[in-house]
Amino acid sequence: MKKPKIRNYERSGPFMRGLKALLRLFIKRPTIHGNIELPDQVLLLANHSGAAGPFSLSLFFPKLFVPWGAHPMTEGYCSRWRYLYYIFYQQKLKYKKVPAFILATLFGLISKMLYNGMHVIPTYQDFRLLSSISISMEHLDCHNPVLVFPEESEDGYHEVLAKYNAGFVVLAKTYFKKRQIDLPIIPIYFSKKERIILVGKPEMTSSLLTSGMTRDEIAEHFRKRTNDLYAAYKNE
Repeated sequence: MKKPKIRNYERSGPFMRGLKALLRLFIKRPTIHGNIELPDQVLLLANHSGAAGPFSLSLFFPKLFVPWGAHPMTEGYCSRWRYLYYIFYQQKLKYKKVPAFILATLFGLISKMLYNGMHVIPTYQDFRLLSSISISMEHLDCHNPVLVFPEESEDGYHEVLAKYNAGFVVLAKTYFKKRQIDLPIIPIYFSKKERIILVGKPEMTSSLLTSGMTRDEIAEHFRKRTNDLYAAYKNE
């Protein structure tokens, strides 16, 4: 994949702005709870909530961000189709083969343009994650917030998050060590059913480095914090 040219994205390009404006006419705006005065150099963590989380956050979150995404979705049509058909729609969303085939075929046609418009950072589950970290650091250097969906989703997406992968911890620690910038990490919970976006309080990378927690323990810490956001909302 050709390395993208990275600059500061204060707003979406004309295609994405027009598309978002059109979609907002038909999709109900979620209510946002919590502090939305966010810094530019920030790491955001959000649940996926099926297909709705990335879609709704890209439309309605008050700050433009650059998201992590599965690398097949940034590649050629065949790669995108296979991922959508076998992994996303059938394995994760539990769709039957016919609707999965139709949706994979249609969304596969337009997804590359959408992913390019959102400047999605391809992510991997092997040593190539280092390239994801490198690209993310360049975005942070340009003051583009980075959003990660750390949720383990092989078994699908759940209202109560079961596990967080720790790739975002590697990014935060690497950025601190190489740039000496104390990156705030902010959990976000999106509920499609409630039409809400809950924004948690930030934690600084330096406090995590001195906490004595392992990489997986830090991921687990933020998983619990994200679940707590929704639990607190429901108990209000």
